[in-house]
Amino acid sequence: MNKEILYIRKFLRDKLLDLLSLNAKPNVGIHILNGHFLSLNNDASPEIFQKLLEKLKDYGVKFINFEEAALRIKNSEFPPDQCLVAFTWDDGFEECFSKIKPVLDYWNLKAGFFINPNFIDGDSNYRENFKKNIVLTDKDPMTWQMIKQMSVEGHIIGAHTLDHLSLKTDDLGFLKHQIEGSKKRIEEQLNIEVIHFAFPYGQLKYISDAGVEVACKTFPFVYSQDNYRHYFSFNGKVINRRHFECDWPLNHVLYFLKTKSF
Repeated sequence: MNKEILYIRKFLRDKLLDLLSLNAKPNVGIHILNGHFLSLNNDASPEIFQKLLEKLKDYGVKFINFEEAALRIKNSEFPPDQCLVAFTWDDGFEECFSKIKPVLDYWNLKAGFFINPNFIDGDSNYRENFKKNIVLTDKDPMTWQMIKQMSVEGHIIGAHTLDHLSLKTDDLGFLKHQIEGSKKRIEEQLNIEVIHFAFPYGQLKYISDAGVEVACKTFPFVYSQDNYRHYFSFNGKVINRRHFECDWPLNHVLYFLKTKSF
């Protein structure tokens, strides 16, 4: 049933984007595109992502590493005449390692991956509930070994809370547990400093002011997936990313690249 909901959402979104993306072309600026998986279809080939990148390149898009994009946005170092694109993925699904990373390797690109430690460490009951009721997909998570390899190879590993729960609350105990706890767990597993954090669900309506304060005190770089017409939300504290998925039609991706952020 949950997978059916995702397919219905995808159908409706596709119809809307078909209309909105007519004659869309990429605009200058720095765009962080954020996805979740290769495709809802578990049998999809990485070739769909490869072809999307080739088509974007033909439109004059230049791909840059996520870390560079984050630093340049934070420092307001925007290109005057280029469309620069970086990539991140939320939730840490296994196909990020097995299907998406090989394409990034081909392009010599380093991306960002935001993970939920309890999704990785949880028992079978926890994982089934997480997949059925939280992320609405049957996809499994990466292992710590996979994530460590990605980190060693230069990809950025960020926190996404422990349990992917909404942070629309003023309960400081809960907020610190989810935000600070995810940072601590990842650092213990990977022996690195974690400085990037992305809010679960991405949209600003799921984030409280208290949640923003805790996140920004814990991490130098904090991200949403909303308000894509602006580089920042919450008075410059949160960097906004733009939604995409690897199997989207080219014109749908171009729609989110056509708007010049400010």
